[in-house]
Amino acid sequence: MRSRELTRGSSTSSGRFCSRYEHDGAEYDVCDSALNAILINELFEDEALEPSEKEQLLPRMLFPDAEAALVKSGPEGFWPMVVDVAWQAFGIDMDGSHAHAAEKPVFDWDEDAGRIRASLLQAYGIDWNEACRTMSYAAFCDLVAGLMEAGETPLQQAIYYRTAKPPKQTKHNGEYVRAFKARADHYRLGAKSRARTQEDAMKAANDAMASAFASEYRAASAREGVRHGE
Repeated sequence: MRSRELTRGSSTSSGRFCSRYEHDGAEYDVCDSALNAILINELFEDEALEPSEKEQLLPRMLFPDAEAALVKSGPEGFWPMVVDVAWQAFGIDMDGSHAHAAEKPVFDWDEDAGRIRASLLQAYGIDWNEACRTMSYAAFCDLVAGLMEAGETPLQQAIYYRTAKPPKQTKHNGEYVRAFKARADHYRLGAKSRARTQEDAMKAANDAMASAFASEYRAASAREGVRHGE
């Protein structure tokens, strides 16, 4: 997922939240709401659908007018454009060309659903049910990355124990080390976020989007560490 721009335009098209993305000199309206990110994730994860069925559904989920996007890109340029905007908007690496940028996922849509809702409400007063349709996935990542600076929240705690380096045990801190390991075990992600191969990229939207967020979170963590002289 590329860095966000404060000047990126957002609009409502056909009743759907969209932002504008550039590919090969042309601009495309992409339905990049946080809610649509989850729906696209579910599309990739749905084992009941054949790849050809997903191929038909994805453009209609990505664009408010898939036919107009096809006309603008041209038939030969359509899928390269889809691959590019999917990466820009959601961090989904459909063709494996961004495998070098992948990081271990630090959150899971299903396992952390309650933590996400509670943390956004606690830290920002944001109701997920209301905001998810009018907030881009990129904005969602920025908000969640900012949770580390907004005090202790359920999701912040979970991500901290998934990413923090375990303390080195000494003869004086055994109880603390055991408590840390217990919390790390409690918050560890389950099988839904297991590592997957590059060949499974089309089925790994959850891991891909979580990896994009992991990069954002670690960058925010680094900034916070510099601020406190760590």
